[in-house]
Amino acid sequence: MHADGIRDAVLPVAIGIVGIVVFFLVHPLQKFAFMPAMILALFCYFLTNYRTAPKPMRVLPVYLTALSLQFLHFTEEYVYGFHFRVVEIMEGVPPFDVNTFVAFNMIAYFLFLMGALGLYREMKWPMIFIWFFTFGGALGNAVWHPLLAVKVGGYFPGLFTSFAYLILGPILFMRLWEVRKERGTRR
Repeated sequence: MHADGIRDAVLPVAIGIVGIVVFFLVHPLQKFAFMPAMILALFCYFLTNYRTAPKPMRVLPVYLTALSLQFLHFTEEYVYGFHFRVVEIMEGVPPFDVNTFVAFNMIAYFLFLMGALGLYREMKWPMIFIWFFTFGGALGNAVWHPLLAVKVGGYFPGLFTSFAYLILGPILFMRLWEVRKERGTRR
């Protein structure tokens, strides 16, 4: 295995481990949503992009559209109080500290944008950020926010913007996953 292969294997695993530790430490609810999303991201990365980088122009338009929506989604969550309404989700769960909530999201968006730059440059290891966003952001929001609204019996912050992810999430996943089909034709 050459240096690129080692880097493309080790960096995503290190990022995954750091992410899981951070999710465990920042807020109790994150271990239920983001830890599984990171595990799925690592699994899918090694099944796809570890061997073959996706075509940037195939993935970037959908990814950047979904990521752009994430900024609106965060705005909806913040304005309508997701950070303090989390106490309604599970008994005994504390609200997010507002500064931690904002900082966590802004750092994540920075990493997601760096993932886009890595994709543009056809680098493999930054795809871990894109896979994580696919599960923890796009698909996660598409599933969790409607379920949270059902749980609380009405609107829960982030619900309205989550509906667009019902379309964007599966498209993004399929665009990332399709390198598995293409790998057989690239020789």
